Amino acid sequence: MKRVKVILNFAHISVATFIELARNTVTKMTGNASFPTPDVALSQITACASTLEAKYNAALGGGRQQTAEMHQARKALEDLMRKQALYVERITSGNEAMILSSGFNSSKQPLPAIRPDFSAATGKLEGEIIVKHKAVKAARSWVWQYCADPLGSAAWVQAGISTQTTFTIKGLVQGRKYWFRCSYVGIAGQSEWCEPFVKLVA
Repeated sequence: MKRVKVILNFAHISVATFIELARNTVTKMTGNASFPTPDVALSQITACASTLEAKYNAALGGGRQQTAEMHQARKALEDLMRKQALYVERITSGNEAMILSSGFNSSKQPLPAIRPDFSAATGKLEGEIIVKHKAVKAARSWVWQYCADPLGSAAWVQAGISTQTTFTIKGLVQGRKYWFRCSYVGIAGQSEWCEPFVKLVA
């Protein structure tokens, strides 16, 4: 029988979900007799998760520097979580119940289907990308932006404003990778930018 392991790959989940996972492991491992001497102090994970949350919120407001800092903060938390996951795997020796009691996911669990609030898909014509966001009750209109390289020298370009949750961006360069984001405007004003979605233009 294949041994059950702790899932070490966190790249498939969003920043917000990753922060939630990190905090859940802290909650589950606090006072847990199965894990008396974790390799990483729980307080260190808590602090790192809070830093990532702050950097994530700052990145949603735009700016290449803020986005770069968010990625750096995510890597720091991933390093800590991977080290902690290896500790859990060593202690549990394949015991799935013990693994789950730590807050981590096991290899026996199917990965949840990712249905992001915001997505981008190839359009019908060359150089087109169709961006879409899940409906928000308070939204009256949507602001759409794209960027060729948010971590480099490129700036965010406003593609348009619409009253629909779907928008087609035209005239993009084929074979080039772009980042897309949006925000909505409601009675209280404009929301923060959503987490960027990267897509290669076909």
